[in-house]
Amino acid sequence: MKDFFISLILSSCLVGVVGAQGRAVIGISDTYRDGVNSAVPRTYVEAVMGAGGIPVIIPLIDDDGMLAEMLKSLDGVIFTGGEDFDPAYYGERPIPQMGKVNVPRDAFDLRLLRIAAAEGLPVLGICRGIQLINIAYGGSLYQDLSAQYLNRSVQHRRKLSKIAPTHDVVVVAGSVFSSIVGLQTIEVNSAHHQAVKDVAEGFSVVGRSTDGVIEAIEKVDSATWILGVQFHPEALYSQDEHMRNIFQYFVDKASHSKSKPMSASPRRKIELHRLQPPAIFNPELLKLKKVSLTFKAIQPPKKKKK
Repeated sequence: MKDFFISLILSSCLVGVVGAQGRAVIGISDTYRDGVNSAVPRTYVEAVMGAGGIPVIIPLIDDDGMLAEMLKSLDGVIFTGGEDFDPAYYGERPIPQMGKVNVPRDAFDLRLLRIAAAEGLPVLGICRGIQLINIAYGGSLYQDLSAQYLNRSVQHRRKLSKIAPTHDVVVVAGSVFSSIVGLQTIEVNSAHHQAVKDVAEGFSVVGRSTDGVIEAIEKVDSATWILGVQFHPEALYSQDEHMRNIFQYFVDKASHSKSKPMSASPRRKIELHRLQPPAIFNPELLKLKKVSLTFKAIQPPKKKKK
């Protein structure tokens, strides 16, 4: 594990040299799981490398200027899976079925997405990543499918390994996502209990599970390339060519962005929604100190003993 982190540090040091040779440098958002280490699951790293990209962890930092400078060296950004998102960002209070949230990461991911969008970088959001994208652009989530979604024909939070496909996703014909996977129906893994509810303005739903739950959204135009998927293609990368296609297409798209240097055009103003810290939390919790993962504010209430 130590060698793995050293290799990522070396990769980031070589970004300017190797990136100039044409390989896309892909930033992967920090999971900040324990509040001490910057890390991402190995599967994300291997998927990016397998597609010909150079993976670099984007560490959780509280300096937008430094973050913007960092992103100027990148060609694309992947937002990783993780905890539930604070529902206050989309105007709701937590229900009892909500899980843990990562307060510093919520704030950081929203800032990172804002800067990445302003720089025109291709973005791929996975699991929590699709939810982040939808919230940032003004959409909302089902806080818990079992409590808020009536159709129970598909089990979305399976206890099986992520390397096992568990249900089908119907792909919308004519979408960019359809051209990537090349099928009308794909098999995906499933490890989530939240999902996109109200779709953000400007985004198209391009994949649904057979029970109607949104599994993929996209916003693709001359200035924006954003794809979000609810499943985990990185976990199926080694065994499913259609999952590999997602990373291959993304890395290829990112590498083509090199032909448009960031310095050649001014940063665009991107209107994202609800980027202010939620009012129900103490603002002090959002200061990115060494350890600041405080979940007590939205823990589900304990069931009373009968």
